[in-house]
Amino acid sequence: MSKQGHLTQLQHAGKEHRVGSGLVSATEISVTFESASPTARPIYSRLGNTSNHKELESVLATLHKADEAIATGSGMGAFNLILMTLLKPGDHVLVQDTCYGGTYNLLTKVFGPWGITASFIPMVNWNQAIQTNTRMLIFESISNPFCVPQDIGFAVDFAKKHNLLSVCDNTFASPSLCQPLLHGVDIVLESATKYLNGHSDVIAGMVAGRKSILDLLRPPHAYLGTFLPTYQCTQLLRGLRTLDLRMEAHSKSGTLFARALGQEPDVAAEVNYGRGMLGHSSEAVLPYFPRGFGGMVSVRFAAKVDVKKLMGNMSLVTNVPSLGGTETTATMPAYSTNWFMTDAEKIKYKIDDQLVRFSVGLENTADIIADVLAAAKKST
Repeated sequence: MSKQGHLTQLQHAGKEHRVGSGLVSATEISVTFESASPTARPIYSRLGNTSNHKELESVLATLHKADEAIATGSGMGAFNLILMTLLKPGDHVLVQDTCYGGTYNLLTKVFGPWGITASFIPMVNWNQAIQTNTRMLIFESISNPFCVPQDIGFAVDFAKKHNLLSVCDNTFASPSLCQPLLHGVDIVLESATKYLNGHSDVIAGMVAGRKSILDLLRPPHAYLGTFLPTYQCTQLLRGLRTLDLRMEAHSKSGTLFARALGQEPDVAAEVNYGRGMLGHSSEAVLPYFPRGFGGMVSVRFAAKVDVKKLMGNMSLVTNVPSLGGTETTATMPAYSTNWFMTDAEKIKYKIDDQLVRFSVGLENTADIIADVLAAAKKST
């Protein structure tokens, strides 16, 4: 299918794994199935090898241009699977400094006591923190919560130079906008709860990469219980079939929203989105995001805006910690993604009460812009 267009692949990838000839895959609700022979490998939902799992993972691999993919019960389940399989006590990990709070907590509070250490440092300064026991680097294609695209080539070159495994969290971009594996990344993961599903009703995750790595991950996947139930597989497949269309719309809306807020200096002191005037990224990021930057925008509101009031004054934008659905949502990272930070850490990373992360949805963007600006005016 490699010669087919992306939209065609979205509609037809994975169908060879279906039972029967239904236009939509049937959900196999049985936990297990009769074996073809006494020596055949069991078909068992926890092993992630039903036809629903196979169809979903085939689509995910196709979208990411990967040899194989694994569907997991959540994005954090995907992270756990990677770290537990590929690291051991005594290993060290380099991590992009402004990363998702769950990643920070997983590495420091779960794996830290097991003897795995991590340094959270800007990518351009990784050379200052690398150690003889460094085994892996972790970064996000678009950072959370600041929504700044990253230089994937820099990360890949650094990993290859130092013989490290490179792991990219591609949640904010999705494979519709960015395919890190094509640029040399070893492992890509996503919270499929977000843009991959796109309808705010499924919690799931995924890992994709070359077969030699996925072969290492599959046995632990079966016994760690990181599988995705079959019903969620078919729900996620439904969302994936419209991914490109949704991401094109999110990118248009995200651009319009970021530009509009960026033109209101009395309201927004800083807007992070894409590149140039709206973010901190250089032209170097453009080759990695040929279709746009999606709908994730971070806004640091002017000091005169009471952001806590703003969050309650918006009528079309919902205050929730998740993202990537059809509806526009917003969250204050200081109280959601990064709530765990000390006051000193929040100051260091500029996670303050003026910062809001928006997930711009599929409404008429002009309505969302008007809603936010009106809420800001009422909150000064």
